[in-house]
Amino acid sequence: MKVLWIVNKIFPYPAKMLKIKENVFGGWLEGLADSLKHVSNLNLAIATVYSGNKILLFEDNKIKYYLIPGFPAIKYDKNMEQSWKYIYMQFKPDIVHIHGSEYSHGLAFVNAFPDIKNVVSIQGLVSVCEKVYYANMSFLDIIGNITLRDILKCDNLINQKHKFGIRGINEIELLRKVNFVIGRTGWDYANVKSINPSIKYFKGDETLRQGFYDKKWNINNVEKNTIFCSQAGYPIKGFHFLLHAVYLLKKLNSNIKLYVGGYNVFDSSIKSKIKRSGYANYILKIIKKLNLEKQVIFLGLLNENQMIDRLLKSNVFVLPSVIENSSNSLCEAMLLGMPCVASNTGGTMDILENKKEGFLYPYTEPAMCAEYILKFLNSDSLSMEIGANARNTALVRHNPEKNMMNILDIYKYILNS
Repeated sequence: MKVLWIVNKIFPYPAKMLKIKENVFGGWLEGLADSLKHVSNLNLAIATVYSGNKILLFEDNKIKYYLIPGFPAIKYDKNMEQSWKYIYMQFKPDIVHIHGSEYSHGLAFVNAFPDIKNVVSIQGLVSVCEKVYYANMSFLDIIGNITLRDILKCDNLINQKHKFGIRGINEIELLRKVNFVIGRTGWDYANVKSINPSIKYFKGDETLRQGFYDKKWNINNVEKNTIFCSQAGYPIKGFHFLLHAVYLLKKLNSNIKLYVGGYNVFDSSIKSKIKRSGYANYILKIIKKLNLEKQVIFLGLLNENQMIDRLLKSNVFVLPSVIENSSNSLCEAMLLGMPCVASNTGGTMDILENKKEGFLYPYTEPAMCAEYILKFLNSDSLSMEIGANARNTALVRHNPEKNMMNILDIYKYILNS
């Protein structure tokens, strides 16, 4: 069986060959690919878009990697259809697996080959996320924080929401044209079925990055009074809400620390100021207003090992998002056996059972978020009990062998349908 994956990221090997920085996101794709390459009767090729001007092919460890021109694939580009026709003739897949509905290059393949058997894996749904993109930010918050970077790149929050809207239109068209989809939560099921009621839905859990299976969180090794949040890049990740929870915690515990992955808003160098986005400017103002400069530490983009190290050192993992399907950062923290606090939105209720595997709270309620964090900070036994429950659930959900066999069963069903 020949399987062509269409993905939204450049995998590590072609990134290395192109001498570009490795993409730290989408680690679950690498986990599943590592499992599938050992299947004797399966040939895997992985294709994505990049910023070059010609089609490239790399091959490593039984996997072919195709790169086609077209990055960033936000607006629909009919030229991509010709690129897909070339790749199809070169590889001749039996089935095409489109990972993510967010970008138009998956739609371009379906338009070029409407009769080829394919399946779409739901990651997020931009057509839904676009509706809450501002995450309760006011119009004055949005306009008043536009930066030089936003102007030069035409990428302020209004532009970003508009881009989500364009991608959402393509996403809806894609989901209406395909017959099969793989999801993980009641949230993605309900939304996909609302777009295409006749679509066949498969449940398919993800295989995470290997390092998260090998390590285990231990209360005796943590830096006390520390919180970790993996992202603060744009409004729907809800970081501005979390800052208000930290402000409440600071009143009770002056030693509280919040570590966060991503751009350092405190960097005052000329280069950093030029790169600062409007949302980064907004959260910097909140930090200063709440006097949290000593509480918040930005870590930059973290690779797998750096992420594991920071999680293992932290008391509590917090996911404050306004919307999520199934956050991989939350799943990775649960797999390590960490105590987790998460906003009860989207599909998160299907990932974490409230009060057994962590705590869920409404994302607009920083007082509840702070209270649940405090429960963990004040009780090692509760942290260990709930962390262990989370790990047991995650080990089953993210079992690599189980998930690989499930994907193979889905492929066989589609091929025989």
